Amino acid sequence: MKSCYNFALAFLFFLFSFHNSYSQNQNKIDSLIIALDSDIEDTIKVSILNSLFVHIKIADPEKALSYAQEMILLAESIKDQFGKASALNNLGLHHLNRSEYDQAAGFFNKSLEIRIEINDKEGIAESYNNIGSVYDNLGEFEKALDHQTKALQINIDLADERAIAITYAHIGITYDHQGKYELALKNYLKALSKLEELNYTAVLGGMYNNVGEVYRSTKKYDLALEYYSKSLQVKQWLGDKKGVAMTLNNKAIVYYYQGKIDKTLEMFYSSLEIREEIDDKKGMAQSYSNIGEVLTEKGEFKKAVVYLNKALQIHKLTGDRLTMVNTLSGLGNLHQVMGNKQAAIKYYQQSVELAKELGIKEELESIYLQLSLLYENAGQYSKAFEYHQLYVTIKDSIFNEASAKSMNEMQTKYESEKKEKEIDMLTKDNELQVLKTAQQEDQIRKQRLLIVGIIFILGLAISLIYVVYSQFKFKKQANYELEFKNDQLGMVNQDLDRKNRSIAESINYAQRIQETIMPTQTHLNEIFPESFIFYKAKDVVSGDFPWVWASLDGKGGVCVSAVDCTGHGVPGAMLSMIGYFLLNDIVASKKMHNPAIILEELHNGIKETLRQEENLESKDGMDIAFCTINKQNREVQYAGAHRSLLWLHNNEIEEIRGDRFPVGGLQYSSRGKKIKFKNHQLQLEEGDSIYFYSDGLIDQIGGPKSRRFQNSQVKEIIIENKDKPMGEMKNVFDERFLKWMGNEKQLDDVIMIGIKV
Repeated sequence: MKSCYNFALAFLFFLFSFHNSYSQNQNKIDSLIIALDSDIEDTIKVSILNSLFVHIKIADPEKALSYAQEMILLAESIKDQFGKASALNNLGLHHLNRSEYDQAAGFFNKSLEIRIEINDKEGIAESYNNIGSVYDNLGEFEKALDHQTKALQINIDLADERAIAITYAHIGITYDHQGKYELALKNYLKALSKLEELNYTAVLGGMYNNVGEVYRSTKKYDLALEYYSKSLQVKQWLGDKKGVAMTLNNKAIVYYYQGKIDKTLEMFYSSLEIREEIDDKKGMAQSYSNIGEVLTEKGEFKKAVVYLNKALQIHKLTGDRLTMVNTLSGLGNLHQVMGNKQAAIKYYQQSVELAKELGIKEELESIYLQLSLLYENAGQYSKAFEYHQLYVTIKDSIFNEASAKSMNEMQTKYESEKKEKEIDMLTKDNELQVLKTAQQEDQIRKQRLLIVGIIFILGLAISLIYVVYSQFKFKKQANYELEFKNDQLGMVNQDLDRKNRSIAESINYAQRIQETIMPTQTHLNEIFPESFIFYKAKDVVSGDFPWVWASLDGKGGVCVSAVDCTGHGVPGAMLSMIGYFLLNDIVASKKMHNPAIILEELHNGIKETLRQEENLESKDGMDIAFCTINKQNREVQYAGAHRSLLWLHNNEIEEIRGDRFPVGGLQYSSRGKKIKFKNHQLQLEEGDSIYFYSDGLIDQIGGPKSRRFQNSQVKEIIIENKDKPMGEMKNVFDERFLKWMGNEKQLDDVIMIGIKV
């Protein structure tokens, strides 16, 4: 999923010197064109050409280029070195905007030479910043920071607060590109402080967006949304529709990470509407692709196909091959989920060819693995082996590159820290200069007020003697009252401590009750020696639980279930107890052993227990995977509510999908949908194994890119460890889950059951 950065090139900051709306800006352009055609001096014409470049450089870059070229010819003809340097700088900005970095650097350096020659301090600082932007885009971050630091020193010497703020912004951008978010944020906030003080609105929208991106990258989503909202407000005021669409897109991605899928789609659609209105092709492709990925995850495959194909058509039209790799991969994933293996392979292979041309190894690693699994499922084992080998090779390559990069980062860390210290020293020097000036002014003011102050102090001293004596008596009384209130507060705190301890003891007692009645690993191993229960509660008590029942005569087989109740903690645990005893009654007392019928009975039992017919807003219920296993003939019957079963046989994994509605709640029946579960019958062979689990496992956010654990990783772990005992496989899941979660918080309870027959 793709976000938008406002990592502006140099001109985004230096050339936004107006706060106009679009119509006002057009009026300005019209006036300048009229003035250009009038009979005026050539030096004034040079200035007008410069202003025209500034005003149209984004809306019409080719016309802006013609103004810059005309400007340099006119400046040379009248020997205007200042104008020539500005024209060369404008040409550099044009090429920088087109990502033509060699040409941009050439023009910027020529402009710098002239500015040094004529001692144009402001221009020199601007050139250093622009050259720094070139190095930043080329990934030569130390050189970028070196030039930006020089610009900062000059701007501090000139006491140009606006230019100082803009240079801090450039430094922040360079650190942001390096992934040094703490240093990036530090410089962004320095820039924001000055820009807000100067009310420099035209730049604030972009800066707010950049700060939001830093907070999103560091997973501080509430702060990211706060700054995106500030950016949105400024861009709407400026009439910057492209910027508004970009910020809406970024807010959508934060909502996605927060699990708010409906809100995510709402924002993506709003962003797309604006991009279609202004015919922003690249932005439209991004929106189509993002919407397609979310719709795929929601299971709305027909809509997802339409949006992803729209994105692909625009990529082909604009030649944007980098983002085309992601869209092709997204189409491959969509067709893979839909079960269209040939179509999935076609799109994955197209993505592979393009990724190889562009050298995007991380994308190749993911696609090679998916192709290996697809060919294996299709029975094309030689192809599967070929792509698995490619997956292993590129995975090792990425690891080796990461190791080399780590060593290089250690080498440059000292230089980065030294550069940041230089920037801090410059900041302190600036603050010291301001402080010295303030001290001199303050000294003069004190001398003028000294005589008046002495007279005032004498009068005040007499008054204070009386006031102090009067307050002494009031203070004594107030101390008595304060002591009394402190005693009361202490009693309240003690009462709160007692209540907190009581609540904690109650929850711990509830945990002991839950652990006592629920089946354990030992219980399941007595029935199936090769089995495991992987269980992790988010809080002390859990809404996920295993359920096991075995008939005494063996005729009813063995019933095994993984249950995921609405919510977690105490509410989830209360619902789990209801589910546990209802299942006992349905299976043990009523002697029902057909999984589909059992889920229907459980659905009705929850509705009756929670009186959901009387409360139409109630959506409490559970997702469940339920199996009845005949140990003698290895026959398995399965039914699921929002949960799938994975069946490993012949070294392949087959996913048996459950029904797409929950047990309990009225959200489906109130829409006229009949709750009727489907029964699946499987004939297992010796050595086959089955697995089922709650969504707390696959929805956990983590990994290097803060993504969901996903079904694909579960399948990958099973395939890689299929020959290990089930107890060891459980340990692998435990280790991989904890490693994936890292410093992230556990989002939900987790339950997984694996059984080998």
